[in-house]
Amino acid sequence: MKTNTKHVRDLIRQHILDCVYDYEGNEFPGISQASAHLYEEFERVANYPNNINRLPNSQNRFSDYLCGLPFSFHYTHYDIKEYVNSLGVNPENKEYSNAQSMKLYHYLIYAEMMNNK
Repeated sequence: MKTNTKHVRDLIRQHILDCVYDYEGNEFPGISQASAHLYEEFERVANYPNNINRLPNSQNRFSDYLCGLPFSFHYTHYDIKEYVNSLGVNPENKEYSNAQSMKLYHYLIYAEMMNNK
């Protein structure tokens, strides 16, 4: 799967813009503001000592954070698989497990958030 193409990165950036909103429910004007807010919320909610001990890897902690349903990211296995497949990263239409699809979905969001915050 080729996930670092400009096309995929642009789609993930747009997805972050569509899903992340401020405390009043307003969307952000740009990816850097949305990514910064997402990162701040992740830090606030997930980076406390017991959680850092439980999940020392930041990317795994972020995946766990997304499972808590922040903002309006996809959360059902069906929606996540459909979204990941819509990115064009699976041209052979291989069947991936729900866990693999979710891990890729969370990783793509994490990578773009970290690159744009």
